[in-house]
This record gives sequence, structure tokens and C-alpha cells, in this order.
Amino acid sequence: MRSKKAPSERQLKVANEIKRVLGMMLIHNDLFIAGLKASYVMITDVDISPDLSFARIFIRAIEPVDSEEQVELLQAHKGVFRKEIGHKMMLRIVPDLDFVVDTRLDNAQHIDELLSSPKVKADIEKYKE
Repeated sequence: MRSKKAPSERQLKVANEIKRVLGMMLIHNDLFIAGLKASYVMITDVDISPDLSFARIFIRAIEPVDSEEQVELLQAHKGVFRKEIGHKMMLRIVPDLDFVVDTRLDNAQHIDELLSSPKVKADIEKYKE
């Protein structure tokens, strides 16, 4: 099994700056995109490739807004976001953006529910001895 290499300091800095720039664009509602509920959208994380040419932006919408719908809108207008990132960050290579729904919190909650179930607790107690 191949292990994923930890991101470099440069990757982390660029990812954090992309997150900041996109977050500010959403907070200040710099772009008018019909249907986008910018005040209900959170950028939870940014993963960037080692060569800084690709960035995956994890998005989570606050209820009652649908995360999938918001991601589709962001994805459809990613060129505008990419242009703004290039302008504000002055990067030699502006990464291609890919907006995705962040399901990690849902997965963690599901695992927590599984671990809290009586059947699993009984198995844990059985093997504690």
C-alpha cells in the first residue's frame, strides 16, 4: 500500500492563502452568481498538488442550503475564482480548482454512531478482559 506524502510547507502556505482569498470573496460577496448563497457556504479545507497546479476545495453549506447545489454553482464559475486567485496571490502557476462537497464530518459522525451502538459496545467489553 502506497502512503500519501505529507504536504510541503509551500503547499500548506498556498492552500491556506487560497482558502483565505476564496473565503474573503464569499464573505464580501464579490461575485454575483445567481443561486449562490455565499453567506451559507464554508470552505472547510484546501488540498493542493505537490506541483501547485491543482487545488481541491472542500465546501460545506449550512442548513437549509444544499451543499451539492452550491458546489455545482461554484464549479460552474471556477474560472472566475481562479482568475481572482491569480490576481490576488500573484502566482506563476494558478492552480486548476475543483470544488467538492466535504463529507468528512458526516463520515466521522457515522463512525461515532457506530461506535456508540450497543452491539459494538458489547463487543468492546467482551475483548477488554
